[in-house]
Amino acid sequence: MATQKFSAKAHTRENYNYSNFHKSLLHENNAEDYALRHIYSLENTKELLKRWGWAEEQIKVGIDNITIDVYERVVYIHIPGFIIKRGEKVKIRGISRFVSKADYVDVLVMRCWSKADPYKLELGTEWDEFIVKGNTDEFYELKLLRYNITCTCYAYRGIEKAFDQDYKASKYLLNHAIACGQIPDKHIFAVWKYLRAENQHQYEYCFLERRDKAIRNHEYDYEDFDSESLLQADQNASEEFLEDIAFY
Repeated sequence: MATQKFSAKAHTRENYNYSNFHKSLLHENNAEDYALRHIYSLENTKELLKRWGWAEEQIKVGIDNITIDVYERVVYIHIPGFIIKRGEKVKIRGISRFVSKADYVDVLVMRCWSKADPYKLELGTEWDEFIVKGNTDEFYELKLLRYNITCTCYAYRGIEKAFDQDYKASKYLLNHAIACGQIPDKHIFAVWKYLRAENQHQYEYCFLERRDKAIRNHEYDYEDFDSESLLQADQNASEEFLEDIAFY
């Protein structure tokens, strides 16, 4: 049985010499090419071309012939001005430019936001839990923490690993006006929409309101919410997230 290929041709063209950083993002098991698959994907590149005023037909032809080379600080994309079709040279819209990784991060965040559907959420057994049914009929759990939300779905884990592979992209994510370091995922943003939060700062406020409401409704004993235990719980649950912020 042939090995499944996860990497796009744009990331692995044999007639192009990719940057050393790009090569470091390629793995023997290409299922581990998380940054290329989730951040610098063809779908995110299509959205960038659309932002730059490309027509749908131009994008459709161009994306089949694009080369995406990820450097340490920027991304280089190239589409030739012509292709060979049925033995003849055919002119197409080309491009050759460097793109900020911040643009790719923004596209990823906004695409996840656009796909977020709060009506697919179900309440969990605890005040800080939600459940969502995935496309394969699997159920995933979402955990609300003071500074972020986690999800057990495959996409969340893949995107999280993608940012682990690219520190510069992680820095842009931390400085993103909406995400502020939150791993972008449609299920997580569905929770934001459910809480009527439009960015990370609003989410943090909504989290505190939701927690205080649970206290007022006597869903938990007050001693379970003393300041020391709450602080310790937040520190334990958000340890990796806070370490990333401190690092950058």
